[in-house]
Amino acid sequence: MNRIRFTVAVAAVLMLPLAACDDQSSAERAGAQAGRAVDQAAERVGEAASDLAKGAGRLMQDTGDAIERAARDPKGDGEPPRR
Repeated sequence: MNRIRFTVAVAAVLMLPLAACDDQSSAERAGAQAGRAVDQAAERVGEAASDLAKGAGRLMQDTGDAIERAARDPKGDGEPPRR
């Protein structure tokens, strides 16, 4: 009877690496899925940053145009400044 218990115990210990392999492949799959999620999030952040940069560029251009208009017509009455 003790020999059977010993054999079962040894078999169980020898099966642990096989069980760990299954867990490892699950962990690898989870890691790959998390990596894809991070890549997708980074891509979205990059697109949003690009859109923000374009918007900021347009805003800067509009501000520069307004400054030039104000310099040409400081009173806003359509007449050039007197010197």
